[in-house]
Amino acid sequence: TIADNMRMVKEDATDEDIIHALETACAFDFVKQLPEGINSQVGENGMGFSEGQAQRLSIARALLRKSPVLILDEATSALDVYTERVVLRNIMDMGYARTCIVTTHRPSGLNLCDRVYKIDKSTVSEIDHKELEGLIKNF
Repeated sequence: TIADNMRMVKEDATDEDIIHALETACAFDFVKQLPEGINSQVGENGMGFSEGQAQRLSIARALLRKSPVLILDEATSALDVYTERVVLRNIMDMGYARTCIVTTHRPSGLNLCDRVYKIDKSTVSEIDHKELEGLIKNF
C-alpha cells in the first residue's frame, strides 16, 4: 500500500505523518481520491501512477524521513512549473533545519534557493540573483 511504502523509511510513522508528507509533496489530493486512500495498493515501480504522481510520492517518502540533507536530483522534472514551485516552497516551509540540494535543467524554481550553482563544461560557479533572473526569464 502507499502507507506501507512510506513506512519503509520510517516504520513508526502515523497515518497523520504520512498524510502531512503527502500534502507537503502535493500528492495527497490524488491519493485521497483512490478507493482506499493511503491504504490503496500500489504497483511495482509506481505502476498505475503518472510520472509526476510517482515523483511526488517519492518526494513525500523522502520528506517523511526528515533527514538533515535532502537531495532532489531532477525530482520535479515531470511536474508542471506551478506544482514544482509549490512543492519546493512547501519543503522550505517545513519548519526544521535541513540542507536541500536540487539538481535541475529547469531554472524556474531556483529563485527559492539560498545559493545556486551551475555546472558548465566541468566548471562549477555560483550564480548571483541577477544572472538567475535572466536564466528564468529566457527559459
